[in-house]
Parts: sequence; C-alpha cells; structure tokens
Amino acid sequence: ANSGVFAARIGGEEAPPPGPARTREVHSAWQGLLELRRMTNPDGTMDRPCAWERTHLVQAAALALEAAGHGPAVGTDEAGYRVRATPQPEAVAVRDPDTTAVRACAATLEKAGWQVSEHGEPRTGARYVLASPRRV
Repeated sequence: ANSGVFAARIGGEEAPPPGPARTREVHSAWQGLLELRRMTNPDGTMDRPCAWERTHLVQAAALALEAAGHGPAVGTDEAGYRVRATPQPEAVAVRDPDTTAVRACAATLEKAGWQVSEHGEPRTGARYVLASPRRV
C-alpha cells in the first residue's frame, strides 16, 4: 500500500504511476538531501554524504542513482539497478545485469560523494559495485 511518503526506488518494486509527478518528487528529495548535507556537515559541504545517509545507506544510494536518471529494476525484471545492504558495515551493493550500467552507477555514486569499487561475483562473474559514503 502507498503510504504517501516518498521512498527512493531501490530496485524490484512495481513501477510508479506514469507521469511527471515522480520526477518532481525525486528532484525535490535530492535537493532536500543536498540541503541536509549543507546544514549538517561541519564544514557545510554538499559534496559528501551526511549522517542521515550513513544511517539510511540503501535509500541514500538509491536516491542518488534515481536523481541522476538511472532506472531501477521493476518487479522481477532483470534490467535496472538494485541497491542492497551488505554484511560489510557502511556499504551497499549495486547490481545491474548490464556491465556498462554498473559502471555508470559507480560514476554517479562517486560524483555524489561515495567511495566505490567494482567487483565480480565469484561463481557467475557478474559485475557489481560496493559503495560507501565518503567521510572526507
């Protein structure tokens, strides 16, 4: 059920209703997050994640990706990004079956102030990105 509260698309959800409303919501949420960075980072910088992002890793990474125009996976479709928590503290995994898309997601997260590294699944070789919020 839709609670009426904005939620970043982490991949795997059903598609939102078509139309410009989602684009406006994502833009507003991203601008709000940048303002939160400005107000809460000790030096007022907006180029690195803030404390809220560190406690909401999956949502923060997904918002950065969605705001940059990356497409999340819809339902059980394979195409699109999926952001998931990892056993590693302060890190998320971003997967997409398209290697080019994985690298584009990595570039977006790096630009948004995250540290990224690309890895391969040991058994399948599928590429994915580990991302952590940069501290300095």
